[in-house]
Amino acid sequence: MEVTHEAIIDAGQNPKELYGSRTGVFVCGTFSEPFDIWARTGEEPNVHLMPAAYPCMLANRISYAFNFQGPSVMVETGCSSSFVALNDAILALRSGQCDAAIVGGGNINLSPLISQAMSKYNMLSVTGKCRTFDADGQGYVRSEAVVALYICRKDIAKRSYASIVGVRTNSDGYKTEGASYPSKIMQQKLLTELYTEANVNPLDVNYIEAHGTGTKAGDPEEVHALAEVFCKGRNGPLLVGSVKTNMGHAECIS
Repeated sequence: MEVTHEAIIDAGQNPKELYGSRTGVFVCGTFSEPFDIWARTGEEPNVHLMPAAYPCMLANRISYAFNFQGPSVMVETGCSSSFVALNDAILALRSGQCDAAIVGGGNINLSPLISQAMSKYNMLSVTGKCRTFDADGQGYVRSEAVVALYICRKDIAKRSYASIVGVRTNSDGYKTEGASYPSKIMQQKLLTELYTEANVNPLDVNYIEAHGTGTKAGDPEEVHALAEVFCKGRNGPLLVGSVKTNMGHAECIS
């Protein structure tokens, strides 16, 4: 609620003027840790359980509080959740389902059970550091984030920080390595399709903000895909980085 209000104000909009508008809400999250905590205490459920712990309410309560009447959607696709939410919001804007949208989500690490499970899965760094694209990378560090963006059509924007020229998603489908293992081939395919559709030459790109979690499985696959799409025929260097080296991996909000 708070970061949504801040995003609207920062976009130069008056929340009161958006009341009743066709603004969509596309937010993401993963585990409902309040529900987990409630279940473990053994307390009798009351009227607050569903609105507090049901995942769809992350979106629906924002739509309710601000009286937004566009689509109100909760997205959960793992670490890609925030981008898929952005993708869905852009598609809704393009199709005319809404005139503007809130895109955001929250990841708060309350339950030690999740961290324990990820540790057993060898996903987390034993040194407590995210060493993105580093030979010493052993995994990532979990971090928290609560984020909201306000996006709208360019002709009604009052304050603009950036323009989104293209969005696209795909899925690896079946892989012999397993469901959680990334695919450089599918990442390369997605990037090629996206830049072709957006009519942007990959050689004109100077910087890539990568996923870059610091895992031995993920980083090499991602770098390979980036090299295939952005580096063939390039004369100068391509700068690649990841904010995760500074803040850790915010998982569904990454």
